[in-house]
Amino acid sequence: MASLKRWVLVGVGACVALALAYLPPRGAKPSGREVLFLAQSRRGTPARQRAQAVADEWRAADGSLRLLRARRQLQELLREASAGTRGSSLVVVSESADVAIATPPLADSAIHVAWRQLGLGETKVKVAVIIQWATLSAARDRPLSEEGSYAYLAPDSTDRTTCIAVVSLVRYWTRVFARDPRVRVQVPFDVVVQSLKAGLGPCAFYAAYGTPGKSVRGWLVSRGWDLALTLDAGARGRQANSLFGMADPRYGWYWEAIYSLPPTAVACLASRPEGCRAAVLAGASDDPVIPVPDIVSMDRRWWTRVPRLVEGGRFLGDVARAVGRDRFLSFWTSPLPVDTALAAALKRPVGEWTADWQRDFVEPIRLGPVPPLGGVTIALLIAALAVAVVAITASRRQVR
Repeated sequence: MASLKRWVLVGVGACVALALAYLPPRGAKPSGREVLFLAQSRRGTPARQRAQAVADEWRAADGSLRLLRARRQLQELLREASAGTRGSSLVVVSESADVAIATPPLADSAIHVAWRQLGLGETKVKVAVIIQWATLSAARDRPLSEEGSYAYLAPDSTDRTTCIAVVSLVRYWTRVFARDPRVRVQVPFDVVVQSLKAGLGPCAFYAAYGTPGKSVRGWLVSRGWDLALTLDAGARGRQANSLFGMADPRYGWYWEAIYSLPPTAVACLASRPEGCRAAVLAGASDDPVIPVPDIVSMDRRWWTRVPRLVEGGRFLGDVARAVGRDRFLSFWTSPLPVDTALAAALKRPVGEWTADWQRDFVEPIRLGPVPPLGGVTIALLIAALAVAVVAITASRRQVR
């Protein structure tokens, strides 16, 4: 009888221990805190959403008209640039509130330094950069332009030798270039160069390698050029200007950041080649109609978008640097399917190369069910207690 009571007490104690470990306190409520930097935004009222949709349509149409108008207006400047007046195929102009203004010397010199650092000079495809300065006063007759957005007009059948990049600066950068005394922290010149270098975007690829082949161009168009945001390799390792560069596994929001990614990107973080391959080649099997004019709009603010691959914007730039100009050019202009052409340039399966490349930025994660450390500890203690009780009971048992 005493043995039975002892087992009942052990069972009750085990249940209490498991309840304390896994059940929340009575009356516990969610914290209600939201992680606002995971490309999540609060939904407005239906009227607000309709107004925002109309404003977005207006911005898209207005931006397209501006780009087409700019291509006509900049033809003379581009001809002068190609004639060698500036020693490169790059032209930089500025505008603010539909009024053309002189480009500040800091911005002009920085963009030309960026052009030279990319190894570009006289190129077959000429590039015009339009820097849009943020307006400090709100316009009442039209929607405000999206600060931090970029737009590109790629070469097409009407103009095969011109690529136009529109860089819309936020107010902070506008004040930096204008030497506003309210900006108390001086921005290093190399930081300005890196920022404008990224602004060249797809136009840098057009200038360096010409127009891509049909399969490669269709693949990039279907993805919005998300793997070719910058031709510059930049520093390796964690990047402070990205969500995952700041993520720390010690904190809970690290996993919220991880699982905000598409499943293929999460698999690639776990060094699974099949996930990496799927993340890179998404859209390669599509046959999108390349629009004329071919206008690409991007929002480079990392907290407003979910990438398909961590640091994916530099993927093709890193591929070009890894394989060399000749092999990358053969991929860029190849008539073969994207997966075949890319594997031939890399001389490795796409998934394996991408998995190794991904580890340069984020430590590999482990996927699959893993018991929590606290639960394992409690389970081991309960098991040890049960074994001890059984051993003690067996040692005291008497045969009558």
